[in-house]
Amino acid sequence: MRILGILIRKDVRLVMMPVLFYMLVGAVAIGMMGVERHAFFYAASVLLITAMIALGFHPAMATVVGERKEQTLAFVMSMPITPTDYTWTKVLANLLLFFVPFLLLLGGTLGMISVRPSMPDGLIPYAVILFGYLAATAVLILCVALVTESMQWTIVVQIAGNLGLQGVMYGASTIPAIKSTINTEMIVWSEPALLFIGSEIAISLILLAATLWLQSRKTDFI
Repeated sequence: MRILGILIRKDVRLVMMPVLFYMLVGAVAIGMMGVERHAFFYAASVLLITAMIALGFHPAMATVVGERKEQTLAFVMSMPITPTDYTWTKVLANLLLFFVPFLLLLGGTLGMISVRPSMPDGLIPYAVILFGYLAATAVLILCVALVTESMQWTIVVQIAGNLGLQGVMYGASTIPAIKSTINTEMIVWSEPALLFIGSEIAISLILLAATLWLQSRKTDFI
């Protein structure tokens, strides 16, 4: 367990500064949302989404694909750990690196929506849906990186996830049960909204479970 802790701390230190930078960018974006001008709101939304996308992509690329690309995996192979142990260290480190900033930025965004008069509270379920999608995409990127150890496949999945965000933004905003309250002061957790959020959580858990199972079948690091 001590060795696993060392490896987790190694990965956290490796990308701590970029993660803090993305958090800072996200915090600036949330602050911009407080300006009572539509241009600032849209610019802030784009900036926040960009920071979240980078936050979901950078750690997996640096801590998983980077080890294979830069041929530093030999250091890990020299330690008395199994491929399953290795997978757990990567999963735990990356979940920590993503979800701590994620929850802080989500809380900040929901708080800004609640206090800014020109932003209707009805946006809150919609915002949670979008954040949930970004979280599920980050988990997918991590899982693909672990299973394939391929930069090309990880980038393809990241691009596909970005394109999918547009579909989720459009699809969720056009569902009558969500659309009817999105510009009101009512926070309504409608059945479609809960289905979106529940599906995002379920998909993330299934992806992690499938990845851990696949990795547990490996007998070596090659």
